[in-house]
Amino acid sequence: MSANYWSSTQRHQWQYTRTELHEEHMKVRQWDYDEGKIANLDDDTLYDNMRLYFHSLVRLLGRQLNVRQRAIGTAEVYLTRFFTRISFFEVNAYAMVATCVYVACKTEECPQHIRTITNEARSLWPEYVSPDPTKIAECEFYLIEELDSYLIVYHPYRSLIQLTESLTIANSQLTLLSEEIQSAWSMINDSYATDMLLLYPPHIIAMACLYITLVLRTPLMRQSRSYESVKAKFDQFVFFLGNSGIDLESVIDAIQELISLYVRWESYDESRCKLILSKHILSSG
Repeated sequence: MSANYWSSTQRHQWQYTRTELHEEHMKVRQWDYDEGKIANLDDDTLYDNMRLYFHSLVRLLGRQLNVRQRAIGTAEVYLTRFFTRISFFEVNAYAMVATCVYVACKTEECPQHIRTITNEARSLWPEYVSPDPTKIAECEFYLIEELDSYLIVYHPYRSLIQLTESLTIANSQLTLLSEEIQSAWSMINDSYATDMLLLYPPHIIAMACLYITLVLRTPLMRQSRSYESVKAKFDQFVFFLGNSGIDLESVIDAIQELISLYVRWESYDESRCKLILSKHILSSG
């Protein structure tokens, strides 16, 4: 296990440029097309919807098991990495979601018994998850193989805490309100519905969430504060960001990625995802 993100396998083995990641996704789509699973290689809506659906599945099972937020995030990263290489048409996606949560809980030192994972997953998706816990064990080997056994994940949550502390040290005016911290934290949760953890270091994602919170998304929070205090905080934050040494181009890209996510959520079609996966799994036996 590496001591920090910069020397980690996350950075050296599982971080892509946008071009590299697009090429990986297109390999998977090509398999889907060649196997007759899709009629159009450019059906971005299908893959965008599936991504949001898988995000909701991991969150749902994680809440059902009452596991820590970090473990849920790790499970989502595992699933994202896995589907970068393997089509969701090649596996039982519900079983793989359960497997990712199972392995993530072990990695994050909050283990759940495999039978507990199986039972809770079956309570949510009885048609698709086998009552036999060995099925999860089989999926575990498949998952770890596709992840190249690189299981340690560095998350933006810790970066957010460090950045908020640095803001306060730099200027007391930059001390975040509890609702601002919660807003940024919630956006980090949302970021797992994207490929951001495959594209950016954790601190870039955390800073993007802070920027959206403090600059773009706080009109309602500002109702109880004067214009002067809000502007002063904004100016100090921009000054801090400009002098932080953080890659501003990456922060801007990450901000755009989050904004695009919220646009995609507007047209999210969960029923289509359920139908497609149901047809695939039931036809596969």
